[in-house]
Amino acid sequence: MAEGTIISFATKLGEIVVEEYKFLEGVEEQVVSLRDELEWISSFLRDAAVLRSKYERVDVWVSQIRDLAYDAEDVLDIFIHKEKKLKERNIMGLIHYPRRLITLHKLGNQIDSINKRIEKISTCRSKYAIDKLEDKYSLGKDMALNKRRELVVEGDDVVGFDIQSKNVTEKLLGEKDDSLQFHVISIVGMAGAGKSTLARKVYDDVKNKFDSCAWINVSQEFKSESLLQSIKDQNPRNNEDLGKLLVVLDDVWRTQDWDALHSDVLKKIKSTSTEIRVLLTSRYTAVATHANSRIKPYDIEKLDEKMGLELLKKKVFHKENFPSELKELAEKIVQKCHGLPLAIAVLGGLLSTKQKTTDVWNKVLESASWQLLQDSTDCPEILALSYDNLPNFLKPCFLYFGLFPEDKLINCESLIQLWIAEGFIQKRGAESMEDVAEDYLEELIQRNMIQVEVCGLNGSVNYCRIHDLLREFAISKGRQDKFLDILGDKCWETHHTMSRRLAIHSTKKKEKGTEVVDSSSLNGPRSMLCFDNLISNVRSLEDKSFYKSFKLLRVLYLGGKQMKLQSLPHEIGELVLLKYLNLSGASMLIRLPSSIRNLRNLLTLDISRTGISGIPGPVFELEELRYFHGSNRPLLDTSSGNGVSCSLVQRKIIDYYYHSGIGGAPPPRIGRLRNLRTLSFAGDNWTCDDDFSQLTYLRKLHIYRVQMDRVGVALFNSILKFIYLRELYIQWDEGKLQFQGSLSQHVHLYEATLEGEVEKLPNAFPPNLTELHLWDTALKQEEGDRVIQTLADLKNLKFLNLSKALEGKQMVFPAKGFPNLIRLDIGSSRNLEEWKVEERSLPNLKFLTLWQLNSLRELPDGLRQVTTLQELQIYNLSAEIKRRVARDEGDDWDKIKHIPNIRIY
Repeated sequence: MAEGTIISFATKLGEIVVEEYKFLEGVEEQVVSLRDELEWISSFLRDAAVLRSKYERVDVWVSQIRDLAYDAEDVLDIFIHKEKKLKERNIMGLIHYPRRLITLHKLGNQIDSINKRIEKISTCRSKYAIDKLEDKYSLGKDMALNKRRELVVEGDDVVGFDIQSKNVTEKLLGEKDDSLQFHVISIVGMAGAGKSTLARKVYDDVKNKFDSCAWINVSQEFKSESLLQSIKDQNPRNNEDLGKLLVVLDDVWRTQDWDALHSDVLKKIKSTSTEIRVLLTSRYTAVATHANSRIKPYDIEKLDEKMGLELLKKKVFHKENFPSELKELAEKIVQKCHGLPLAIAVLGGLLSTKQKTTDVWNKVLESASWQLLQDSTDCPEILALSYDNLPNFLKPCFLYFGLFPEDKLINCESLIQLWIAEGFIQKRGAESMEDVAEDYLEELIQRNMIQVEVCGLNGSVNYCRIHDLLREFAISKGRQDKFLDILGDKCWETHHTMSRRLAIHSTKKKEKGTEVVDSSSLNGPRSMLCFDNLISNVRSLEDKSFYKSFKLLRVLYLGGKQMKLQSLPHEIGELVLLKYLNLSGASMLIRLPSSIRNLRNLLTLDISRTGISGIPGPVFELEELRYFHGSNRPLLDTSSGNGVSCSLVQRKIIDYYYHSGIGGAPPPRIGRLRNLRTLSFAGDNWTCDDDFSQLTYLRKLHIYRVQMDRVGVALFNSILKFIYLRELYIQWDEGKLQFQGSLSQHVHLYEATLEGEVEKLPNAFPPNLTELHLWDTALKQEEGDRVIQTLADLKNLKFLNLSKALEGKQMVFPAKGFPNLIRLDIGSSRNLEEWKVEERSLPNLKFLTLWQLNSLRELPDGLRQVTTLQELQIYNLSAEIKRRVARDEGDDWDKIKHIPNIRIY
């Protein structure tokens, strides 16, 4: 990782020279010289990264370079922090000048000292012949990967589990022992053996035989109430009557974990279920037999050579066969993986990036990475080999996954914003940082080091996950290189860390947990991430000393779902180097201190799911801001016990603060935030000033509770200018939308949601639109007919949601219409009596959901020809429709009997 650290810091130095030149007057040449030396050294580091596991002197040399880079970063960060604070206090004048000269002189001496250390380290490279060590294991340069190749969601690319899946399925669906409360079937096997993959295949194959289904990832620090809620969230339409329920408990670690799951989760949902069947996976047979001693756990089999070769071929060559000259080498590589699917997949990901030659493949066979973990298998060696051969710019991105909790479903949008704030993303021509970061993530996925969990219909990755073994590797490697560390139960009271990044995970010691972290035990981390609702109290975050102790922070992530943070002290403005601040979930937080305006380097500010309404006045002064995630809650919300309640006087004060700026200043101008790429906020009192149209780089725009009668025309005139938009969400309760114009020029816009009453929609929709939600639009018959006809011609539309969208009595899907629509949801159209699907309409539809269509007389005859349909869900329809779709008897049954999975609620 040292090479990634050096490159990242050298890039940062270049930015400092450009952006902070006023502060560095007098020492610019020394800083430039330091940057040049580090860039030169980094050119040797990639080969050294592979060699350090084989030669101790290389490991020492690389570690010295890493420490030097960290020391240099400390020197510059401390200096720039002091200068920025003085600037904010307006004391940069003549009185401060003599002291500033002394500080600059000191800085120059420190940089000179670091440059001398570089010379010494460079001398050692030659003295100890480090530069002459032959790396016979070098696999050469990477090949260019195919950009935007179709990504595989985990479980969609299964090899070698057909027979095993059949065996597990027979056990799962077999006769239930009435003496047991739950029918439990277990899959056991070592890490990386494919337990989750096999369970996912079984789950997908049998879920249509159950009324309700839930997949639960059971981490080592799970919380029963969260898992219980997850089951309900996965079955929103029938969580009061789950019927026959299938639950997968993936990766249960201990017998006491099963006891907790049994008593606190399964027993609590038993009253709403007629039957519960459980598929459990674990590394340990003892856990499986404890859960059900009467049915022998299924011990997962390793892949045989034939299946191992098939998996390797898919990962390296996709649909092509092995070249004849590589077939024998492929067999030997599979043997080295000992039948472990994870090892084969990761190694295949590495080989897919290299030249397909016997020389390279022989070197893979000969490679022997250092034994990182204590397992007796070769899997850790293969993970190390794949990591060592990552491009330098990808290494910090991969290690960053080690900061996230086990089995965490990671939001890719948030991940990319964190990477950008950390400085991991290198400039590449005219491409945006977001596009480059998406390519970084895609390359890690193609190398099989990261799993895709949820893909967007436009091919983007929405959520991802890292396998447990790879996460353990990232943590171990990250700790070794002082890149990251994690605070949890085992080290809470006595932990000391020199790492640059600190993640705070679960603690069961609530009293200790209230203080979050003892700043005296840490050495100035640059990033601090606190996850979920694991911190029940956050007194230290409301303490002034916290921000003085961690003054060099660049990332502060406090995204807890139930974080009880009530206020932030003025001292948060001391974090002048901060680039990322996430306070989402602090529902009791109703304002930000005015000192937030001092965070001039801030790129991301996330106050979603807080009690803060609108866009706080000081935010308009953060001109570097790229991503603003506001709350969609009203300022005064007492409708539920969790809402924010304040007096009338408090409300007036806060309303003045947020909508008029500070201290009687004129209303802030949003046009100052021209770097914004993401903007999300509640627009209750928003006036949509003329300069809103200047936010031309916006890629994502979400606005809630717009007063359409007042700002509708100005808002949509501005949207017409936002040609880089990718995602649009507009919601309003008052007024009707009359959209005059066309969105045909918005070629990047792939997802749009309009929620509110509409008089007229655009004349033309974005040509590459893949997902459209029309909620509560209440379109009259004529306009509804025009819109359906227009949408039917969109070649890329894959998901259409019409929820209370149409007020007419008839809806016609035209012949050959909606050529690539995959999912269609229609509901809450109280007047709809007739729905026609004409010939060859919906030729690729797979999923259809209908609800609350109480006037609908019958299902369309055209559904007979939609042979691609895989799932039909019908709920809250009239008794007449339910009678007509009754299995084998209803008048409409013949129209839908070809659909494999039909659910009627």
